[in-house]
Amino acid sequence: MIDKHLARRLIILAVFLVVLFGGIFGWHAFVSGKIEQAMAKAGHQRTTVSAQPVKQIEWPAELQATATLKAIQGAMLTPQLAGMVTAIHFHSGSEVKKGQLLVQLNDANQRAQLVHDQSALKLAKTELAQQRSLYKRHNVSQLSYQRAQTAYTQARAAVSADRATIAKLQVRAPFTGHLGLRQVSLGQYVSTTTPVVNIQQWHPIHAVFQVPQQQLARLATGQQVLLSVAGLGGKTYKGKISAIGAQVESGTRNVQVQATLHNPGLVLRPGMYGQATVKTGKAREVLAVSDSAITYNTYGSYVYIIEQGKNGLVAKERNVQTGDSRNGLTVVTRGLEAGEQVVTAGQVKLHPGAPVSLAPSGNSAAQPMAAATAGSGS
Repeated sequence: MIDKHLARRLIILAVFLVVLFGGIFGWHAFVSGKIEQAMAKAGHQRTTVSAQPVKQIEWPAELQATATLKAIQGAMLTPQLAGMVTAIHFHSGSEVKKGQLLVQLNDANQRAQLVHDQSALKLAKTELAQQRSLYKRHNVSQLSYQRAQTAYTQARAAVSADRATIAKLQVRAPFTGHLGLRQVSLGQYVSTTTPVVNIQQWHPIHAVFQVPQQQLARLATGQQVLLSVAGLGGKTYKGKISAIGAQVESGTRNVQVQATLHNPGLVLRPGMYGQATVKTGKAREVLAVSDSAITYNTYGSYVYIIEQGKNGLVAKERNVQTGDSRNGLTVVTRGLEAGEQVVTAGQVKLHPGAPVSLAPSGNSAAQPMAAATAGSGS
């Protein structure tokens, strides 16, 4: 028979265990309930987003690309012959005319040789005249006359060679243009690889840019080009396409385009860059949204549109196809209709079917769309 004290202890232990485990399971159920309530409540919280309507606007028929300015002509001048600089006839940054003497190298020996060869030429000319007179009277042989002719021709060639050498000891401007910084000094010995000064022709000036091969059919020589350069007060410079590259680059699938622009005031300089706009035809009606509305992933591009649900506004994902982008706007070629509301800010917090609320219309996120739309229609 079990001892009464032992039985009492077992009963007390059993009651304790029941109370202990009941408390544990009860606390777990309480916490789980609270979590479910919190999650349910969170599920009904609305995400505040900014949205703008899909607009139908006039889209100018134009291409835009970043262009680099290049001189019509430009070169780093170097001597044709080695020698010592004896005179410098220009100042850094000055404008010079074609053929203007810039640098003189020591030509004393060559000029002395020229005097010697000019004397020899004078003598050869006199002897040739004498031989011609004698030959006409049959007083000398034809061979003697031919020797006199050869001596005169050689003397004249020697004088021409002297003058050519003297000319090569002068560095002259190959075309009218503007000089850079002087690279040589008086008394300096220079070789044929020593840079003297850079010369550039700025007017007119070239703008070179690249366009994708898909746009090549829209380009032709003579089309108008407008160039804007940052830092020049928003002024636009006009020109025309003067050349299109003969091949598409295999690495980028782009083709180079060259435009020739007027450069009034010589404000544009080689090496500057700007935004080139090519007019390719008449404007067309398109649907456009703000660039910030488009989200891209490996499956393509999509937007969130705002629709009226049973309990309020909800966000729904919509796949779209896009076209050109310009001035903060992107053309949508398929997937949207005019007037639909698309989310322009706050997409990172959304998922399909998420309840949303709209930010006030004066929100700053809505302003770029209006500004871009105005710029696009100009």
